[in-house]
Amino acid sequence: MFYSNVHTHSTWCDGKNTLAEMAQAALAAGMTDLGFTSHSYAPFDPGCIGVTDEAGYQQAVRQLAAELAGKLTVKCGLEWDYFSPQPAEGYDYFIGSVHYFTPRAGVYRSVDESPETFQWTLDNWFDGDFLKMAADYYQLLLRHVTENRPLIVGHFDLITKFDDTLHYLTAANRQQYQDLARQTLAAITEQLAAWGGMVEVNTGGMSRGWTSRPYPDTYLLKDLQQRQTPVIITSDSHQTETIAFHFQETAGLLRNVGFTETIQLQQGSFRPVPL
Repeated sequence: MFYSNVHTHSTWCDGKNTLAEMAQAALAAGMTDLGFTSHSYAPFDPGCIGVTDEAGYQQAVRQLAAELAGKLTVKCGLEWDYFSPQPAEGYDYFIGSVHYFTPRAGVYRSVDESPETFQWTLDNWFDGDFLKMAADYYQLLLRHVTENRPLIVGHFDLITKFDDTLHYLTAANRQQYQDLARQTLAAITEQLAAWGGMVEVNTGGMSRGWTSRPYPDTYLLKDLQQRQTPVIITSDSHQTETIAFHFQETAGLLRNVGFTETIQLQQGSFRPVPL
């Protein structure tokens, strides 16, 4: 049973459907809870500026929660990017994510906009060296978790999103990349234990047709299981059709790795639920 999705976008950022439409999709999927997580304000990104009116966003989510009381428990979260300003108070939780590389001369380059922009950044900012690019990304993600203590770590290895298309992971660099990812994840899990944080298992790359697996990759899920780090299955949904995308299959993957439970939002609280 999947009670909730806690990584949900809407027309308050780059989602295709309204808050109410996403809530109806959750109800249709048999969910009891839903967490909205619009993107944080990113004025430097014209493709996804994020929430410009945080008070209005929070008010809209709270109003929907009141309207659906007794049918669906609705929480107001934020997907907080490392380079966004400090969010307003009043959120129920944060997903900590990195969507941009370290800026240069005031210019920000996206991690996940498109294969074309990714390739340009790899070639022109990192001299075609994917390991240098990955080091920048993971350094930022670790810094975000350490400094801002989000409840949930967002799409941990997002930097692999376009590998099925561009094939920048090769026989020559794959092992070094995996070592870097595992080292970063180990450092992050140590931090999360201090405040009961968790890592999302995110099916968004799959629903958008870029990847054949959730984030993080299976070898990283094995590390999380061995460290007994809590995980939560999310869809990173930007439209109603994907509110619970590949949840059953992802639960099966986690069982195969050795997990016996995941965290879910249930009756307004994050709690462990047996797989």
